[in-house]
Amino acid sequence: MTKHTILNGDVIDCLKTLPDGSVQCVVTSPPYFGLRDYNTASWEGGDPDCDHNPQRPDGGERSDRALPLGRGGMYKDVCGKCGAVRVDKQIGLEDTPEAYVTKLVEVFREVRRVLRDDGTVWLNLGDSYAATTKQTGRNDANNEFRPGRVEAGEKTKTKITLNGLKPKDLIGIPWRVAFALQANGWYLRQDIIWCLSGGTYVYAKTQKGEMPTTIKDIARLDPSTVRLWNGEKWTQLLGISKSKRNGDEIELVLRSGERISCTPAHRFPTERGLIEAKDIVVGDTLLSCQLPEPSTVKDCAIDEDAAWFAGLYIAEGSMSGDAIQITGHKKEKKRWEKIQIIAEKYGGSAKCSIYNNTMAIRVYGKVLNAILDELVSGRTAKDKCFSPVVWRYSNQFISAMVEGYLSGDGHKDGSRWRLGLCRNYNFERDLRTACARLGYSLTLNMSGVPYNGKINPTFRGEIRKSTSNHWNNKKRSEVVEIRKARSRQFYDIGVEDEPHLFSLASGILTHNSKPNPMPESVTDRCTKAHEYIFLLTKSARYYYDAGAVKEPVAETTVMRAKSSNNATSRKDGGDAKWQGGLTPEQQNKYYKDINGSSGRNRRSVWTISTKPYEEAHFATFPRDLVEPCIKAGTAPGDTVMDIFGGSGTVAEVARDLDRSSISIELNPDYVKLIRKRLKMDQQLDTGIYEYETRVIS
Repeated sequence: MTKHTILNGDVIDCLKTLPDGSVQCVVTSPPYFGLRDYNTASWEGGDPDCDHNPQRPDGGERSDRALPLGRGGMYKDVCGKCGAVRVDKQIGLEDTPEAYVTKLVEVFREVRRVLRDDGTVWLNLGDSYAATTKQTGRNDANNEFRPGRVEAGEKTKTKITLNGLKPKDLIGIPWRVAFALQANGWYLRQDIIWCLSGGTYVYAKTQKGEMPTTIKDIARLDPSTVRLWNGEKWTQLLGISKSKRNGDEIELVLRSGERISCTPAHRFPTERGLIEAKDIVVGDTLLSCQLPEPSTVKDCAIDEDAAWFAGLYIAEGSMSGDAIQITGHKKEKKRWEKIQIIAEKYGGSAKCSIYNNTMAIRVYGKVLNAILDELVSGRTAKDKCFSPVVWRYSNQFISAMVEGYLSGDGHKDGSRWRLGLCRNYNFERDLRTACARLGYSLTLNMSGVPYNGKINPTFRGEIRKSTSNHWNNKKRSEVVEIRKARSRQFYDIGVEDEPHLFSLASGILTHNSKPNPMPESVTDRCTKAHEYIFLLTKSARYYYDAGAVKEPVAETTVMRAKSSNNATSRKDGGDAKWQGGLTPEQQNKYYKDINGSSGRNRRSVWTISTKPYEEAHFATFPRDLVEPCIKAGTAPGDTVMDIFGGSGTVAEVARDLDRSSISIELNPDYVKLIRKRLKMDQQLDTGIYEYETRVIS
C-alpha cells in the first residue's frame, strides 16, 4: 500500500513538518519568475469585498485562477480597483531576479534536510525576458519587451536598466538558480532539455504525399507546396502564423472523443451556420467530411493480406530478434490458419505454442519483417502506429489494416466493433484518420483500467462501418463538453478558395479564420521551444536507476548491426573479416547484444508531448516528463515529493508507478484539483492507497 499526502500551506512551513531524510526523490516546478499570479496573496486596506481581479478589455471580470503578468492580467503591488496593498507575494512575484533566486535557495535548504542522503531532485525551470512595463516604465519579467508609456517629448521606447538587465534581455533564471544551489552545497549533476512537441493534425497534400500532418510541421514548409482538403477539393495554403496565447482558449470535446483546441474567435461550420468557438454550445454539431483517397495510389507487390498482418501486429505483436511474435487466445484457430497462409505466401514460416489459454505464434521471414518496417512505426503498445507511407495506399489497403487491428484488439458486437486499447495517442490519430478516409463512425474516449492497484490510462470506444438514420443516432461530431484549452501553441491558417474551409485529420471541417495571415510578432530571435530540468543531488553518490529509463536503440544502429550480421565474408589472404573489421564470431555477438538489448542510456534532450488537462491550472506538468524522473530516482515503495503540487501530476504518476507521494500546495483550489485527480474521495475505502490531507498554518 502506498501513502499519498497533501500539505496545504506555505512551502517552507510545510517542509518543516516533515522528518529528516524522509523523501527519496523530489520532482517539482516552481512558479516561474514574473510570469503569473496564482491568487494566493493577502491584502491590506482597500475594500474587503474586492476580488483584486483586473477587468478584461471588454469590461468583463477575469475569472482565470492564474493570471498573467502585465497587460491587465494582475495587480502586482497595489489593487487598481480599491487601492489595497499586497502584503505577501507568492514565489515568482519578487521584485528582482536576485530576490527570486534567494527565495528558492531558502526553500531548497529545507528540501535538503528532508531528502535522503542518496536522494535526487529534478528541478524544472523556464526562463523569461526583461521588459518595460506600460505602467511604470521600469523593467519587469515577462514574455517579451513592451514599450513604456510615451509622454510628450519622450522617446518611443524607454531604455531603463534594472540590476544590469536591459529590455529584451534573456534573464537566465534557470542557470542563476542552478549555480546558486550549487554554491549552497548541492551537486549539479546534469542539465536536461525538454522540448515541446505535438499539435493539431490536418489532412495535407505536400511534396511527401497526402497524409495527416501537424500544423506545426506545415508551418515550417513553403506555403506554395502545401494544400489542404476543404471537403470537396484541395485548396492552396496561403500562410500560417502563430497566435499569442491569452489564457482564454477553448477546447471542444466531441461525442467521438476527439478534443479540438482553438482560440475563442476561431470559427467552425456547424449545422446552425458558421459560428465562433466562444458562441458554440453543448449540443452543436460540427460539420465533417470524408477524406479523399490519393489520386495515384502506391503500387506495390504487397497486398491486403500484408496490410491485415501489419494491423494485427499493431494490436498483438512484438519483436524478438528476427521473430515476429503474435499473442492471442488458444481458441483463435482461424487467425492461426490465416497467419500460416500469409507466412508461406511471403516465403516465411510460422510456429505456434499453446500455454494454458494463450496461443503464442512466432513468424519468421525477411519479407515479412520488411513489410512491418514499411507499414508500422513504433515498437511498443504505447507508440505503435501506421507508418506515414500507409496514407499513400488505397482505401481497400487501409481497410485491410484496420481489419487486422480489429481482429486483435477489437470485439465484434452486432454491427459494431468494441475497442479497448492502451493510451496510444499516435494510434488514436491514425484510427481517426483511417475512419475519416473509409467513412466509418469512430468513438474513442479516454478511460482507465485498474491493474495491480494502479489505474492504467486507456482508450475505450467503438467502430461502426455504417450507421443508421434512426432519430436517436447522434452524430459523432456533436459537441458534448466545452472546457479551458491546455494547448501551448495556436496557429492561424489562411487558405485560398471559398468557402475558406479545411479539414482536420479526423474529417472535422474548420474555417479559415484569418484569411490574411501575418508573421509571428517575435522576428528578432528564434521561437523558444525548450525548458530545463536540473538533476541535483545531496551527495556525490546517489540512487539512479539507468536501466529503468533506457531509450530504444536507434533504428539506424539496429539496421547497421543487422546489415553487418548479414554481410558476406571475404578472403584477402588473411583471416575472414566482416563489416567493421570484426570476425564473424565478434560480429554475431555485437548483433545479438544490440538486437536483444533493452535500449541505450537515456540522452539529455527529451522530446515531450504535452497532453491536455481538463482543469483550470496553467502550469501542468506533462506526465511523460515526470515519469522518467521518478523511474530513475526511485524504486517501488519510495516516497516522491512535489513541493509545488499544482494540479497533482507528480502525485498521480507516483501512485501509478507504485510510489508514495507528498504534495505541497499553497492554493486551496489546487488542493481540490489534486484530490480530484487522485480520486481520493472515491478510493478512501479500497485499501489500495492511503490518503491524507493536512492544512499547515
